[in-house]
Amino acid sequence: MTKPIRVLVAADLKLVRQGLRALLGNNADVEVVGEVESADDVVSLARQSHPDVILMDQDMPGNSLLATRMVKESMPSIEIIIMTDRLSDRRALQAIEAGATGYVLKDIPISSLTSAIRAVCNGRAFLPPEITRKLMERLGQMTREQRDRLRLEFEGLTPRELDILFELARGSTDREIAARIVLSAGTVKTHLRNILKKLGARNRTQAVAYVLRKGLIE
Repeated sequence: MTKPIRVLVAADLKLVRQGLRALLGNNADVEVVGEVESADDVVSLARQSHPDVILMDQDMPGNSLLATRMVKESMPSIEIIIMTDRLSDRRALQAIEAGATGYVLKDIPISSLTSAIRAVCNGRAFLPPEITRKLMERLGQMTREQRDRLRLEFEGLTPRELDILFELARGSTDREIAARIVLSAGTVKTHLRNILKKLGARNRTQAVAYVLRKGLIE
């Protein structure tokens, strides 16, 4: 059997922490290994408990963005999912730039939350549909001149690499990108490695943050 995904729950309300522990405990492949009630204590407990994923309340006491950044700098293999009461494009971007790989509303069904946990552990971002939808709308409205300008701004990415980055921002898988752009899956993976290197991004979620940061959503 594969080892369960180790999860650290960071939320100030005890009821929320206990509820998440109980609900996530119903999944054989997920194990809650610790709880913390302040963002200021996240880094130290993460060092002690060695989680695979941290579920962090965006509005808990302390600085959740700083805690996210510090965890990713010192323990980059840990994935972070930010939980929020209200969707904010700006705050979602800040969380992603800090290193979060997921951003979810607190009223998310537990089945979707476990899917998010599994997704980030498999190298995929888990962002609210509203953000992805808005991004797709803006991409569709872009003129050729705007796309050419962005190609110059995006750290020397080739037109093909920028197209792949846009597909990545839409949430497309490698296979879907390959089918849409008519490339082999291996070629897509090579382009993705080059994109991450050029952008200095640690993972695909960080690369998507570049799309968001350049003003494609407001």
